[in-house]
Order: sequence, then C-alpha cells, then structure tokens
Amino acid sequence: MKNIKKIIGIAIVISLLFSAFGCSVNEEKLANKAVAKVGDTEIPKKNLDAVVGFTLVSYYANSGTEISMEDSTVSELKETVANNLVEYELVKKAAKDYGYTKNDKEIKEAAKETLKSIKSSSYLKGDKYKSVLKQYGFEDEKSFENAVNLYAEFSTYTSGFAEKFRNKVQGGKYATANYMTVDDIKVPAYIYYYCYIQKAMEQEYNEYQKQYSGSTDSSEEQKTDEQKQQELKESTVAMVKEKAAFYAAGKEAKTKIDTKKISSKKTENESLSAMFGSDTLTSVYNAYGITKKQYDEAGKWIATADLYKEALEEKVTYDKPTEKDAEKEFNKNTKTYDKSTVSAKHILTSDKSLAKEIYEQATKKGADFDQIMSKYQKNSSVQEASDLGAFTYSSMVEDFSKAAFDAEKGSIIGPVKTEYGYHVIYVYDKNTVQPKFEDSKDTILSTLDSQNKLEAVNKLDEDIKSKHSGKVEIEDIDEPYNMLIAELKKDNKVKIYKSVLNK
Repeated sequence: MKNIKKIIGIAIVISLLFSAFGCSVNEEKLANKAVAKVGDTEIPKKNLDAVVGFTLVSYYANSGTEISMEDSTVSELKETVANNLVEYELVKKAAKDYGYTKNDKEIKEAAKETLKSIKSSSYLKGDKYKSVLKQYGFEDEKSFENAVNLYAEFSTYTSGFAEKFRNKVQGGKYATANYMTVDDIKVPAYIYYYCYIQKAMEQEYNEYQKQYSGSTDSSEEQKTDEQKQQELKESTVAMVKEKAAFYAAGKEAKTKIDTKKISSKKTENESLSAMFGSDTLTSVYNAYGITKKQYDEAGKWIATADLYKEALEEKVTYDKPTEKDAEKEFNKNTKTYDKSTVSAKHILTSDKSLAKEIYEQATKKGADFDQIMSKYQKNSSVQEASDLGAFTYSSMVEDFSKAAFDAEKGSIIGPVKTEYGYHVIYVYDKNTVQPKFEDSKDTILSTLDSQNKLEAVNKLDEDIKSKHSGKVEIEDIDEPYNMLIAELKKDNKVKIYKSVLNK
C-alpha cells in the first residue's frame, strides 16, 4: 500500500470538527483526547481521524480501492499522519524566524483544485461519492470540503515554508558546519552532501541496470525504502571518512597534484551526472542547502583526495620477487603454468539424475555425442551443450580440468560435479606439453610482483585510514530541513501518545 503514503504527500490538516450529533459521550471524550503534544499545544485525536479519513477518500478516488479501517496499513498511516501533524505545529513555530507567512490566495486555489480532482474521479460517480465519505467518517459533503480546505492550508503552508527555508539557508550553517575534523583539516558538511548525492546516483543507476537487464536480486527486493536509505547514509559516511583520511595523508606528505588532473578526476567521478541532467541535479543539491559553488568545490576536494591516494600508493615500497620465489611458485602450482591442452565437448545440467541419463546414452555403443548435444540443447534443465574447443588446465574450474585432463582421448566421462552443476564430458583431443619453468618465469615474476604490490598498497591504505580516522562532529547529518525539524522537536518536547493513536 505504498501509494497511500504518496497520496498523503506532506501531511494534511490540523483541525477538523466533526458534529457531535449521534456520538456517545465516551466517543466525544476520546475524540478530544490529545494524540500528540508539541510544547504546550495539544493535537486532539479527532484531527488525526479526520486526516486519516481524508487520506483514505483520496486514495479511493485515485485507485478505486476501499481500505478497511481494520486494515494493518491504516495503523501505519495513523503513525505517519501523527508525525506530519506534529511537523506542521513545529513549522508554525519556526515560520516567523524565517520570515514566512501564509498565502491565503494560494491555499484557496489549492483547495479548489484538490476538491475538483476528487469529485471528478470515475470511482466516485453518483451516490458512491456520499457513501465513501460516510464510510470514512464524513457526515456530509460540507464537512469533507472543510477537510479539503484544511488539507490545502497544511500542504501549501508546509511545502512553502520548506522552500523558503531552503532558499534562506542555502550555502549557510548547514552546509559549512564542520562534519568532521581530520588532523587540523576541517571537512565541511557540503563534502558530506556531495558524497551523498554521488552515492544516491550510484544506487539509482544500479537499480536501473538491474531492471534493464532483467536480473533480480531477492535480497534487494525484500529491502524496504528505510533500509535502502540507511544503507545509503552508511555508505556515504564511509566514503567521506576514507576520502578525508587520504586527503589528510596527502597533505601530510606534501604531495603535489597538477590542477589539470584534479579537473579530469572530478569529471571522471561525476560520470553519472549526465544521466540526471543539470536541472535535476541543481534541484537535488539545492535541497541539501549547498550552492553550486560549494558542490563544485566539494567535487574538487574529493578528486584531490583520490589523486593523493593514487600518488601515495604509487610510491609504496614492497619486496620485489626473486627468481627463487618464482621457481617455488612454479613447483607448487605446476598445473597452473602447464601449456598442455584438452579439447572437449560437454553437456551441463543442474539435475543429477538427468546427467546420469545423458551419460548412459552417450556411452552406448555407436552413440554420437553431437547428436546427443543437439537433443538436450532443447531441454530446459540443460544450461549448456557445446564444444569448448582447446583449453588449458588453469582456464577451467579445478574439478572440471582434473577430470578432463585425467581422461583418455576419445573417452566420455561423467557426471562430473562442479560449482556450475553436473557435466557429461567428451574428450576428443589432447595436446601434452611438458611444462618448463623458463617458459613461465616472466609471467610468474610479473604476477608475484603485482600481488606483492597489491598487498603493500592494501596495508598502506589500512594504515592511513587508521592513522587519519578523524573526529566526526555531526553524527546525525541529514537534509537541512530534516535537521531543522529534529532540532525543533528537541526544543519543543514533542510527545506522541500511541495508546490514544491506536484507539
């Protein structure tokens, strides 16, 4: 029922008085009970019920789906609405400080359009309109129209304030506050926001790629939006900390970087930006309270950190492999450097019993392996039936190579189990070459050299990250607007009474 949340938008109303006619004293008492409190301001339960009812009517108008008040989704909706009602009260308290006032004309127009949209729904024709209103707590059309007016006031007021707030704080304290300090280097919050935006684009691109390719990941599908958001924040924090460590290490080593390389690396880092377009990107970093200049400065800062990392890794010292090291490696893994080849055809299936059936048919007197491959290529349980050509021992997985190289030329073996399934293999040619150390020496030396350097680089990276771990000064960094709401909640002692919420 994710669509319900979309219909809520920015939460809806604050006060909607139901007629007490026909209500019991107990019902009226519950309706007036506080469901939440913001400072000294109480939010009665009747306001929550009105908002929930309005939302469900709106959902029906858009989808034609009736949702029972006993549905589990409604409990989640109530909690969301309660938080939104609290947010509205907080915004009203902060509006004056940011020079924001209510725009009555805009509110009136928004209410008119909202009501028009709902009434024109094909799902609310004739008597259905009134029956749906009654179903969700509205005694007549007038009471629902009042809800629409209040919804318009709430949504336009809150969104209008958010826009005013972002415009006023852009480039200010939320962007320039020290997110963390590494050595004597201050890392401003706009560095964090830059990294967050890059990680968000990367996440969206990866999801798009999976959808486009048709590949599915059950673990990804099971993740909620909240879990994905948390992962995004965690990966951003890790990114900032790592970049800051290498930036500090580069500074400490007095590493010199060509400005042209910084520009090139920045362009490389921002390769995904083209997917979103400049207008979309501008609106995104505007939401995070950073200016275009700060966004560009952050990009240069991150690019510099990357280039410092590359320069430090390039200078890393490590033990160069000797000929003796290479010979030891050759003797230990001779088969890896064996240039002998086997030529084979195979049929692969994940079904063991089917593999046995194929093997029995392939080993019958006069059987033609090509014809058997052709036959089983049409079987949905067969992953592959093909000619692999000539291959070396090291080019296949261990279990497959061992079986094929141990087999006689012209023999059929199987089923051979590997990580891919069960293989029936026909070895039709073999070319044996006696492995010689001299033939592989240069390759081995090069491989060992790369391995040794990689180990040294990895150790250097870990040492740098450990030495320059820095101090995080803003633990709960978020969008400036969300941070403001969090600050207001602390200042105004917000309480939500769940015992009343769920009645």
